[in-house]
Amino acid sequence: MGVCIVDDSVISRDVVKMAMGMAGLEISIEAEDGVDALEKIKSSKGKSELYILDINMPRMDGLTLLKELRKLDAEAPVIMLTTETDKSKMAQAKTDGATGWVVKPFDTEKLLKIVNMVLKR
Repeated sequence: MGVCIVDDSVISRDVVKMAMGMAGLEISIEAEDGVDALEKIKSSKGKSELYILDINMPRMDGLTLLKELRKLDAEAPVIMLTTETDKSKMAQAKTDGATGWVVKPFDTEKLLKIVNMVLKR
């Protein structure tokens, strides 16, 4: 198990990886967009314990990926990490199974607090 990070920004992925390392969590999957992530998730041998998804990405956005992910894993927490502050997108993400929402740019401590909360640690 581990954390699946999906973001088209290499810098954002690196910051999230650093934060997950601080929390003692390993990265199981790293992907640059929803299509890449879905392929890697389907071919992986196990489920991730946490998914962190950007919303605005090319090829497949995070909201679409969230819907597809929930067909494969209905239980694992999903944190949406995005520049979006649109309340309707937040509501849609929650309806589709998102567990948390973090707005970029984010404070590492805030992200870790939310990660610990959704993982119940």
